[in-house]
Amino acid sequence: MDSSVLKQYILSIGGSEELWNRIASCEGVYKELEYWCENGSLWGGFTPEGISIADAIAWQVDHFKAYMDREENNRWHRERLFLQSLETLLDINDGSPSVLARIRGEGGESGTDREDV
Repeated sequence: MDSSVLKQYILSIGGSEELWNRIASCEGVYKELEYWCENGSLWGGFTPEGISIADAIAWQVDHFKAYMDREENNRWHRERLFLQSLETLLDINDGSPSVLARIRGEGGESGTDREDV
């Protein structure tokens, strides 16, 4: 798929030029994006530190639940969730230990662990 089409898609769903440049420079994340645009589903073949796009999406959903628990008006949609999950994969691939620790649930971080429910 033409990279200009992929770039336009990223920009149209709220991504920045900086994010596009990160995606374009990471073959695995680029392929995740390309597969998503061509097939409407996840590829899952890029797994930095053993974390797949599905894992990143599950983590993002968990955080969405945490936002809902806080009664913040945060409206998510499929494309935005995918975009943020691509960014998570990029952060892990770049060696961000804090993102990797959070996604693995180290330190008890979870959007579903409310004591008052």
